[in-house]
Amino acid sequence: MDATRPQHTTAAAAGPDEAAKKKAAAAQAAIHLPEVRLVVLGWRWPGKSLTGNTLLGREEFHLERAAEFCVKRQTEVLGREVIVVDTPGWFSAQDTPPSYKEELVRGASLSPPGPHAFLLVIPVGMFTEVDRARIEEHVSLFGENVWKHTIVVFTWAEVLRKISIERYIRREGKDLQWVLEKCKRRYFVINNCIYGEHPQVGRLMEKVERLVAEEGGHYGQEEAEKAKKAPEENQNPARDVRELGARPKQNSALSLSKAMEVDPLSTVI
Repeated sequence: MDATRPQHTTAAAAGPDEAAKKKAAAAQAAIHLPEVRLVVLGWRWPGKSLTGNTLLGREEFHLERAAEFCVKRQTEVLGREVIVVDTPGWFSAQDTPPSYKEELVRGASLSPPGPHAFLLVIPVGMFTEVDRARIEEHVSLFGENVWKHTIVVFTWAEVLRKISIERYIRREGKDLQWVLEKCKRRYFVINNCIYGEHPQVGRLMEKVERLVAEEGGHYGQEEAEKAKKAPEENQNPARDVRELGARPKQNSALSLSKAMEVDPLSTVI
């Protein structure tokens, strides 16, 4: 019996290593997906549609367009067919009408059998408890499982001249930390001033592919169906929806541009 003990101990110790090997193998298998399906989420004015244009390499999402409806565009990026769905943006200080929320959820069904990743666009700036609550309110429309398929994309990070993105995240405190913990600290910094062939787009595609490998696939259509339940109507239905097209997110990075020196940020995680 003693002779069997070393084998038992070795097998037990190899468990975590074997799991790590399987995870690494899955990541390797996911490299160069032939098709990458993305849904872009965020406020109305933080660079959400601009991020979609950066990924596509051209202006497909018109920045001045009405935000009531989802728009789907696609192109080829580094040998991959990339599908990007831009969704209606929400507002920091105003309630989102039920029709906007329904359209937001519909965005997940526009790239069957389901998006590989949701890109949650957050502008670098003062991140508040209200911002966290607005993100939770809208992302939760897709169901809790959506967080496993979410990557935070920071925009306007060029205003941080000598501050790294890691320092910025620490500085903003528990509300931003909450968002990052929900999506397993998957985040990316994008420079929307750069179009066309640029390594940042390829790096983001690789990050999406790693997410797919780690989570075992794409966001399922059944999740979208579950999340289609009518959103809570905590807003005044009599309010004129047209008023929602006027006010951008408050405390955006644009308000900080005068307080910080500008320098290109090259850190991408």
